[in-house]
Amino acid sequence: MEPIIERFRALRPQLKKDEVWREVDFDAYLTDDLRTATPAERTPFDLTCNIPDLETLRIVVENGYLTDAPLQTDEGIVVGSVRGPLPGSVPEAVRQQVGRQPSNPYNQLNAEGYTDGFLIYVPDGVAARLPLQILSVATASHSLLTQTRNVVALGRNSHLTLVQCDDSLNTSRNFANNVTYVSLADGAHLELYKMQNLTDSSALLNQTYVDMQHDCHLQTHALTLNGGHIRNHTEIRMHGAGCTTEAHGLYLIDKNQEADNYIFVDHAAPHCTSRTLFKGIMDDAARATFNGHVLVAEGATKTEAFQTNNNILLTDKALVNTRPFLEIYNDDVKCSHGTTTGQIDEQALFYIRSRGVSLRTAQTLLLYAFCDEVIQTLSLPTLREKLSDMVKKRLHGELTPCADCALQCGESTAPSFHIDPSKL
Repeated sequence: MEPIIERFRALRPQLKKDEVWREVDFDAYLTDDLRTATPAERTPFDLTCNIPDLETLRIVVENGYLTDAPLQTDEGIVVGSVRGPLPGSVPEAVRQQVGRQPSNPYNQLNAEGYTDGFLIYVPDGVAARLPLQILSVATASHSLLTQTRNVVALGRNSHLTLVQCDDSLNTSRNFANNVTYVSLADGAHLELYKMQNLTDSSALLNQTYVDMQHDCHLQTHALTLNGGHIRNHTEIRMHGAGCTTEAHGLYLIDKNQEADNYIFVDHAAPHCTSRTLFKGIMDDAARATFNGHVLVAEGATKTEAFQTNNNILLTDKALVNTRPFLEIYNDDVKCSHGTTTGQIDEQALFYIRSRGVSLRTAQTLLLYAFCDEVIQTLSLPTLREKLSDMVKKRLHGELTPCADCALQCGESTAPSFHIDPSKL
């Protein structure tokens, strides 16, 4: 057993008094046989993963290691390993982001034990012609511990669409602890997608830290369709005036799966806007947590901050803990938060059935309509269409962790996960 596994296990009792981390429990996935892969542990078959009909620049991170050589596009965008040599066009300040001071114990363990990670640099004034797709995939035949440390830096008035796909091709028990630092210079625009379709034996801790300067725009999408225990931990800080943040999330879980979303938005400057919308459907004994915190600092006048979390429970054993929270230190603001938890609307169900629609179809239509508000926030039409199809399959119990997913990685022997509306 690797010594770091015991250190991960020791974190839970240490953090039980921390409001942000006290409910995070990965003990079921921290098994003695977990070990870090070596760079030589590569899959014997060629990975052809891609989102159908969506042209992207694709980079693969396999078992915690970047498999592609450093590249520099014609536009000047640089993608490379945080441990490898990078072109001289990458500013030293961007390189130093890798060594940022950890903000919590999980981040500290990542800083001490990360194997690799990607660094993306977009120069001033550059708008990426193609979305950049980062495929993080577990292929090792053994139980895998993965830790990556990533940096994304956008220069002044630059634009990038980044699609991060977390997938697992093995059926072993896996645990991933990944940290990503994002910095947006004045006028930068980033659209970040986090698509998660893991096996039931996989756990993922995704930590994302975003720093925004003046007049930046950030749009994030956390889309969880499968996974044993997934935590998306996001901290966004708007240091400059005129920034806009739109944070969206969708989680569909069943059996004993867990989905945990924490998002902190810091309005540190005036004239900034944030909108947070997360929705989830829980079946069987699934558990979900939403912890949203909006901080409006003193002097951050003309702030607009709106936070919403809506959930549907399909059984009496499913559970969700939701805690939207506003912390405001000035009066000249427009802020609101709200949350709902319930079952399918019986009146809407009766109305649809009165038109000759079967019970199961009516239930599925209402569940899909519930999800569609988040799906429609995706600005990439091809990705929006594919995700819509995946959600429909998931609600019908037809989506397995790998088959038919947006990554098109091939077949998997893992069990399917079935959300059964008939249990209402």
